[in-house]
Amino acid sequence: MTHTIIEKDGRPAVSHTFRVRYAETDAMAVAHHSSYILWMEMGRTEFMRAHGFTYRELEATGVLMPILEIGVKYRNSAIYDDELRITTWIGELTRVRVKLHYLIERVEDNKVLAEAFTLQTFIGPGGSPIRITHHPEAWNWLLKMAPDSGVALRA
Repeated sequence: MTHTIIEKDGRPAVSHTFRVRYAETDAMAVAHHSSYILWMEMGRTEFMRAHGFTYRELEATGVLMPILEIGVKYRNSAIYDDELRITTWIGELTRVRVKLHYLIERVEDNKVLAEAFTLQTFIGPGGSPIRITHHPEAWNWLLKMAPDSGVALRA
């Protein structure tokens, strides 16, 4: 598995490669639709890691990021052992939520398999909504991942 920081739609993005595992497929060796959700989580995690911090470090600041909404447009099927590339970038960042976008492609032919997004909010350890700006360390990390290159930053 490798990741590379690139640009997508004028925004910093992270491209990460991996292989479809047998457990992620059905009896026909086609990746199950639910696997894409797991791959998006992997893309999100590697996106943060490539920018110098991890989910674990974010949670240590007292910030959790539950998902409010997921959207996936399935374009083509992934097959067992295909090498895939997931590219992840921030589409919107506000003080109460972040919207991440994902593009999943097969490496061999660059065929788009899925386009997706997650909308996530920020909560504290007790489950109450928080403003990320009240956690300066976490807010500054997120700002570094979403410089003002067209991202809707609302303080």
